[in-house]
Amino acid sequence: MADGSIPILLRRFDTSQPWGFKMQGGVDTGCPIHVAQVNPKSISGQAGLQNGDLIISIGKMDITGSTHQNARDEMIRSGNDIDLTVRRGGVAVKPQPPPEPEEEDGGAFRDVQPKTYQILEKELPQAAATGARPASIFDRKKQQRSEYTKTDKSGYMKAYGQQ
Repeated sequence: MADGSIPILLRRFDTSQPWGFKMQGGVDTGCPIHVAQVNPKSISGQAGLQNGDLIISIGKMDITGSTHQNARDEMIRSGNDIDLTVRRGGVAVKPQPPPEPEEEDGGAFRDVQPKTYQILEKELPQAAATGARPASIFDRKKQQRSEYTKTDKSGYMKAYGQQ
């Protein structure tokens, strides 16, 4: 075309097929609406869409002054047949490096230890020094145990709060 715009015709059979490109920008973001990334084996890649293409219109709607949401809505309204008008190389797109794994700073997850383990950890050095074993709930007399651990005559544990 005379003004340097290129028509890109995208066609698919049904909505389960992705177009294969990421669209970014809009007046709400302060950046023109453009193609940020294209999968070369996708519908859009095979149709000739490239990274950095400035999207001028979707269908018959001029989107140069539109928000990102308006451009997305127009893509959805177009259905399975989208006619894009783009300007090649309109936006310089830097290749996105893959995200680096976050370093563990130790604050994200705590080293959680059960209460029983914490108690045993305190009592083991004392027990080892005296040659005894650590304390146990079974060392207590049956009357001193909590209601939760008392058994009825059948030998089964009572449910908490059960008489």
